[in-house]
Amino acid sequence: MYHRRLWLLAICLGAVMLVLVLQTARLTLVQGASHRAVATARLHEQQWLPTWRGSILDRNGRILARDEPRWEAAVSWDAITGQWAEDHATRAARKAMGRKAWSMASPEQRSALIETKRGPWDDTLEAMWSTIATAANLSADEMGERLNAIRSRVQHMAAVVWEQQRRRHEARFGDGEGPDFVPRPIREQMDVHVIVPDLTEAQAVGLEAFAADHDDVLDLRYARRRIHPFDDERIDVDMSTMPMPIRSNKVKQIVVPRVASTILGDLRNEVWQEDVKRRPFLNPESGEVDRGGYLQDDVVGSRGIEQAWEDTLRGEVGLVVRDRDIGQTHRDEPVGGQDVQLTIDARVQAKLEAVLDPSVGLTQVQSWHENTDELPLGTVLPASVVVLDIETGEIIAMASTPAAADMGDMTAAEFESLQPWLIRPAQIAAPPGSIIKPLVLAAAVGEGVVGLDEQIECTGHHFDNQPEIARCWIYRPRYGMATHGDLGAVEAIARSCNSWFYELGDRLGLARLSEWLGSMGLGETVDIGLTPPWFDAPVEASGSRPDTATVEVLQRRGEEIFESVMMGIGQGRTTWTPLQAANAYATLAREGRRVPPTVVRGYRSANVQQGRPMSPRLVNTIIVGLEDVIGQPYGTGHHLLLESGREPIFRVKGARIAAKTGTAQAPPWRRDLDGDGAIEKGERVTGLEHSWVVGLVGNEDGPWRYAFAVLVEYGGSGGRVAGPIADQVIRVLQDESYVSGGDS
Repeated sequence: MYHRRLWLLAICLGAVMLVLVLQTARLTLVQGASHRAVATARLHEQQWLPTWRGSILDRNGRILARDEPRWEAAVSWDAITGQWAEDHATRAARKAMGRKAWSMASPEQRSALIETKRGPWDDTLEAMWSTIATAANLSADEMGERLNAIRSRVQHMAAVVWEQQRRRHEARFGDGEGPDFVPRPIREQMDVHVIVPDLTEAQAVGLEAFAADHDDVLDLRYARRRIHPFDDERIDVDMSTMPMPIRSNKVKQIVVPRVASTILGDLRNEVWQEDVKRRPFLNPESGEVDRGGYLQDDVVGSRGIEQAWEDTLRGEVGLVVRDRDIGQTHRDEPVGGQDVQLTIDARVQAKLEAVLDPSVGLTQVQSWHENTDELPLGTVLPASVVVLDIETGEIIAMASTPAAADMGDMTAAEFESLQPWLIRPAQIAAPPGSIIKPLVLAAAVGEGVVGLDEQIECTGHHFDNQPEIARCWIYRPRYGMATHGDLGAVEAIARSCNSWFYELGDRLGLARLSEWLGSMGLGETVDIGLTPPWFDAPVEASGSRPDTATVEVLQRRGEEIFESVMMGIGQGRTTWTPLQAANAYATLAREGRRVPPTVVRGYRSANVQQGRPMSPRLVNTIIVGLEDVIGQPYGTGHHLLLESGREPIFRVKGARIAAKTGTAQAPPWRRDLDGDGAIEKGERVTGLEHSWVVGLVGNEDGPWRYAFAVLVEYGGSGGRVAGPIADQVIRVLQDESYVSGGDS
């Protein structure tokens, strides 16, 4: 029995020793660095020095976004309410009366003495308000309005919180039972409030001395302000170059709120938990400090380039360490963020954003659009334009309407319907319609199912004994149920004959056609520099095409032939973005060589398939057809049909142009039809079509230089709606000396 007790005692002592050993190991090995850091911190006074974000530049070095040093004046809540003077006067009165006398004095005696002591403290507050107002160029009334707004907001918040506290108190103690309810101050009643958020360095100097002497009421804090030099850019749009119904001899001045706002993105003044988790300022385990990590008052990129290149643009804070023991000071200077240079030309971007402005008229429903049965005249249409360098893949401009800068003027319904935060050229995928036909021809020739010299008859519809489906656009009552007859490749492209390309889709089959289109970028996501490296999925849209599994399902259902036929004209399970469309045409111009597009200088996505080599004869045949689209009277991009007669769509002179129009079936458009500010069930407009123009442009006697794409969502006819915008795109490129010509 005695020995058993000894053994039990030994085991208990051993367990205790083991626990102590393990705890010691944990404190020294696992958490040792953290504890050492805490101990060191007690011996040192640390001050973090602010950093600044890198600038965002255009391709020519123009600054699109930069940090500018600013200061903000923040005042304590008790100073705003006057309680600060009351508290100081009370302490002075108690000191003057003495502790014993104070305890014996009546409330009236105390109040009378406090009142005699308030003067210096009230004078200090008055001097502070006057100093702030003078530094910030504020009148007394303006200062009063700001203070009243803060008081009202905090008091309202306090009332809401106190009511919640009271209810919890009553739920715990019962009504009339337990201790009396005493409301606890909310955080806003113990914090400072920004009175002036945007002080220049010169203005801050005027407050510096006062803040140093009265740091308990006035906090003069460094703040960063993101400046956009191309803000409210004024662009002159020559209305004499517009289609006749909106043409005039005047120059219309368009104010672009913030050039490239959607591409640049925004900053948020709030650090989220996911930011800290991704890049903590202080590693809780090691105690190591990442000077580029996130602190509570940091700004964070929330969209666009500001978000995608957050880690590059973000700088590292500096550090001043003062040793309390020996009095030495060590200083590490802050490191500013690195600059990011875009491929965007700020001037081209600004001019294209101006062209897309609804007040110009090209992105509003007009009489010549011939879609007023579905949409009333003047309806504003979402639109996007992209221009890229064929040789390098660099994006010269990527404009859209509405833009992020327009969000402040939108109703909730408009915000929901139009999604202005989207970079539409890269994030809106739509059925291509007829703009895909040149690629279908390239696939058919590449697979040997059609010869370049082959004639194919347009019979008006593809399937025998089913004239109501898979019809050519000309096989309609409005055209007298006409057909195109026998056509070669060039004329089939120029006339955009559906029957011709139905036949190619049928011959190719869905699997081969889908594979070929994939090699041209359809259904392939390409990171152009807009996706943050920590995102699981790219922000750029991939578009869609039938994958292997879909093809097998359609084969089992007996639907493969119909799907391949429809895919031959860019309908069915096929969508792509304007950026993908422009890059596919650039790939055609390169004879099948793929070059990944990019919006950031020096950045290239590695996720790009190899292209399919194309013979120079094939490419030349396609391009001749594209030139005839706008150059021949029968081309679908040749002219507008107006009440006054025919008018060329492309009136620009001096440049070499090849383009394809496209009209594609669109899904229903949810719009606020009754104007009540909300999109309700049933508010859908159906039967609409998207409007496309995609093409190539170069000097009149030189090689192709740039590919472009225009998409007007729900616009209708490609030639009538997107065509005049494409004409303006080329004029802008001429104005900025990217291509030759300029006089029309």
